[in-house]
Amino acid sequence: YYLLPQGYEIKLFFCLFSFIACYSWNTFLHFYLANKDKQFLKQAFGNYISPELIDEMYSTGEPPKLGGDSGVRTAYFTDIQSFSTFSEKLTATQLVELLNEYLTVMTGTLDKYEGDAIIAFFGAPMPLEDHAKRACLVAHRMQEALLKLREKWVSEGDKWPEIVHEMRMRIGINSGEIVTGNMGSASRMNYTMMGDAVNLAARLEESAKQFGIFTQVAKETKDLAGDEFIWRELDTVRVMGKTVPVQSFELIGIKETSEEYLFDLANKFDFGVKLYKEQKFTEAIDVFTDTLE
Repeated sequence: YYLLPQGYEIKLFFCLFSFIACYSWNTFLHFYLANKDKQFLKQAFGNYISPELIDEMYSTGEPPKLGGDSGVRTAYFTDIQSFSTFSEKLTATQLVELLNEYLTVMTGTLDKYEGDAIIAFFGAPMPLEDHAKRACLVAHRMQEALLKLREKWVSEGDKWPEIVHEMRMRIGINSGEIVTGNMGSASRMNYTMMGDAVNLAARLEESAKQFGIFTQVAKETKDLAGDEFIWRELDTVRVMGKTVPVQSFELIGIKETSEEYLFDLANKFDFGVKLYKEQKFTEAIDVFTDTLE
């Protein structure tokens, strides 16, 4: 300590305490302002780009730049069945209300909306080892969510016409080499995906109509997704824009929560496909007729 002429003492402890207090206050202030800036970014842009991308931008301190990187990811397309008919049956105000309710329930992190379509990808901007599994889980849960929405719309009586009570959506999923990144112009860009695997996912969504199903998945995704799901092999087809045939499957359900008859359906249908490939067409037709029931 120091002795002053007046006889007062100032101990070094109080000097140290003042340094600690100033440092703590400065640290707290920086932390508060940093979180405030980050919160502002999320509030301002969270409805347009993914929260993960905002976190990455903030941590690097760099704005988005044009360009992308390639990797094995999963592309995901959904569309409402016969949506043009909805436009004929509903007023413009009703259509907007219906779409907003539907898209609010169905949306997590996505690429973009295109009318009634939802386009998403799994495995970017943050890498995910189980991107194919997650895509399949989301597809199953979205179909379950739509079922609950249909029940809600039915319970609302005459508010909605019959076509709304029976709304269904088709989903197409494919995994493969996909480029994701900021694409567009230097002044306006969009974080999105490109590649042949993306185009195939879109074709699978469209061609699900030909099979009368609602979730069609490419073999590449099925193989990556693991053994938690119940599948039904559909066909090996050549979709528009591709020369190499593609094997596709219907996602029937999740093994852990599915009823027993779905397991029987999958096994019986697989047996029918086996007969069909062996050109035992009469026997195959009998099996397929049983699976329809």
